[in-house]
Amino acid sequence: MRVHFPMLFEELHRLDEWDYERIGLRGNPAYSGLRRGYEEEPIVHIRRGRLEEELTEIIERFMAGEEGKHLYLFSREGGAGKSHTQHILRRYCHERDIPFIDVWHEDVRNNLREAIPYMLEMMDREKCVVFLECDNPPEIYRQLADIPQCLIIGSGHEPHRELKGVIDRFRILDLEREYPMSREQLYELLKAIMEELRIGDKVVVEDDLLRMIAERVKSPGDALNVLGVLLAIAAYRAKRGEEYEITERDVRIWARRGMPRE
Repeated sequence: MRVHFPMLFEELHRLDEWDYERIGLRGNPAYSGLRRGYEEEPIVHIRRGRLEEELTEIIERFMAGEEGKHLYLFSREGGAGKSHTQHILRRYCHERDIPFIDVWHEDVRNNLREAIPYMLEMMDREKCVVFLECDNPPEIYRQLADIPQCLIIGSGHEPHRELKGVIDRFRILDLEREYPMSREQLYELLKAIMEELRIGDKVVVEDDLLRMIAERVKSPGDALNVLGVLLAIAAYRAKRGEEYEITERDVRIWARRGMPRE
């Protein structure tokens, strides 16, 4: 069921940070357009099976001088946890004084083959990890693949387009099939994010309802979207002067519906 009710969604999208503060929250962590208070996903550390161990081991081996393939975090849809994984890896690099660089699609206008070695030279460093988010032009990956001082950790939905000409130099990690999050991990994600969001003592979504969400979705993005619309409904009803209690009925409706990316 994907019923769209514009009158309701327009009201939910009009909510701002002050509306969420009214119910004791810093904002809304939804992966959809309901997100408020955060430009990116709130950073919480949820281990994703062996994925984190594999990636950090590859980083350590690269910094120690071992050669290997670059990495591309692949998912067919948004919300699979690519950005979250990269945030965890950035933190790992920062804590261990491993140089890392973020490259964006605008950097296609730069000569990365010259710029990155120059920046490393300025810091008296020999190697670095390079992170890329989704939807980069192939030229960026081609430039970076020519820089031996870089270990590339890219992400996206179209490896055959983004990695055109250099795909044989990458290991593609299928997050949805090779590293799916368990129900317990999805629950831990929701619980940690609610703790991050909470300002006061009020519980907006009970713990058993967080578990119910985790049992009915498959990806981190879907979990955040269901949680996000529940928080939006609570904030909207509070804005109208009502105190609305989120129940199993709310979870059933929205988890069954499937959340739009609008």
